[in-house]
Amino acid sequence: MENIFIHLYCGDDHRGAYLTYTSIADKSWWLSLIGIALIALGIYCYLELKASKIIISNNGIKRVGYFSSRELLTNDIKGYDTAQGKRITIRPVDKSNKAIVLSDYSYFSDHREILEWILANCKDLDAEQERIGIEEIQNDDSYGYTGEERLAELKRLKRFCSYFNYAGAAVCFWVFIYPRPYDFAVLTGIVWPLVVMFVFYSKRDVVTLNSADKKKQAVYPSLNTALILPPFALLVRTFVDFKLMHLTDALLSAAVIMVVLGAAFIGIIMSAKEKARANRTTWFSAVMFVLLYGFTAPILINCNFDYAEPKVYTARVLNQRVLTGKHTSYELTLSKWGPKESEETEVSKSLYYQVKVGDTVYINLKPGLFKMPWFYVSK
Repeated sequence: MENIFIHLYCGDDHRGAYLTYTSIADKSWWLSLIGIALIALGIYCYLELKASKIIISNNGIKRVGYFSSRELLTNDIKGYDTAQGKRITIRPVDKSNKAIVLSDYSYFSDHREILEWILANCKDLDAEQERIGIEEIQNDDSYGYTGEERLAELKRLKRFCSYFNYAGAAVCFWVFIYPRPYDFAVLTGIVWPLVVMFVFYSKRDVVTLNSADKKKQAVYPSLNTALILPPFALLVRTFVDFKLMHLTDALLSAAVIMVVLGAAFIGIIMSAKEKARANRTTWFSAVMFVLLYGFTAPILINCNFDYAEPKVYTARVLNQRVLTGKHTSYELTLSKWGPKESEETEVSKSLYYQVKVGDTVYINLKPGLFKMPWFYVSK
């Protein structure tokens, strides 16, 4: 049973060889090391996947690779779970043994036989976790007085949370992709997570902040998407749209907001039932939100809602360059202006192509609503 996923990984050694060649020519030795590492990774993946086979029998299952092999006997298998539809993990009873992971079983030529063997010989751990979760809810009086009433309330709450999650995704898309009108978009992105936080407080006994795929956790209604996605869009707006004179100016405001939000979340979660307090994913989501929101909100409010007149300086364009990758940025190296030494500054694409080396641009320095000075470049 030969794995046919090989061709997807072979490009690593080609890219590594090209990177190594160009870096040696440019005497960039650190790039050479990265290129060599990519070549080694490509060779490893090629050999491992070329030799990869799954052997099934009445006694158990074995995965054979070029560098290692792993086997589990039928009696030693606890069961299997899935992720993203096709990633199957066969888990042992004894946690000291290693699980067998099939990243995508459909890439094996006999994948139907493999799947049939797994279904026939291994317990579905996802279904087991889902069953346990439903039984917990049927015995939880937070959802109602009878089993039927509790399941009906669970269905209503999941629908309620799904509306909030869809709205959170829409706010994220609005702020990240097309923030027009800008003030209203940013204000919505800042206020929306606080609304979700209040809803989570009011429903803290029956709603979680889970983001995991585990079926038992997925049984419970979750507001994770509604709470977490908008702050990620705010983070993008913070770095793309505004430039603080000194990023350290934001530390005090960020620390204050993080402490306040952190204390609020501790109070909310600790006042909930044991189920919510013991949920590690809910704690992790709360911490992620506090860090993201605490850093981005004060900077956006400080800059976007600063209506003071700017102090204008002039600077000369010393150099231009475009940095490409996952994000394309347009950089101008400006001469010393006001309190700022000569350094590279990211500008918009339109401004970048309006100027050339030697031109004069205007630096608009503003005090900031929270006394965190910031600036923007104009022609």
